[in-house]
Amino acid sequence: MFAMRMKLAPQIIKRESFKPIYIHGKRQGLTFALQLAYYRGHYLSDIDSLEVLIDGKKIPDEAVTFELNGKEMPLYKLKYAVTEFWRQDDLAQLHLLLPNGLSGQHEIGLKLMLRIPYMQIGPGHTFMPLDSGETITITLEGEKNE
Repeated sequence: MFAMRMKLAPQIIKRESFKPIYIHGKRQGLTFALQLAYYRGHYLSDIDSLEVLIDGKKIPDEAVTFELNGKEMPLYKLKYAVTEFWRQDDLAQLHLLLPNGLSGQHEIGLKLMLRIPYMQIGPGHTFMPLDSGETITITLEGEKNE
């Protein structure tokens, strides 16, 4: 499938933003920031697909929440967020619940497909897809007392 690609920032996934999530004193996930790779911004309801992969394995949607402007929501609610606008220079946060957390070197993949609602293409009047994904390799520190 053809998708428009515009990478306006050097990083979509912000390497310096990775932090562990602790629940009851135990590492149970991680959070990181991401930036939209399109100059006009988008309503969250224009997100057609959002997936997070770690070492090629998809993290279940129910283990991922998306946060923007102080509002956190599960992935299935993004299509209903018709008034939440993600500007290109705003950082969103992804929060992943992962049993036992994550440490060491890993490949983090983000599949983020948006539809550009003002750009109709094709005979069926589908909308231009925008690929705002990225894959990086990152090394995460382990617990200090492990």
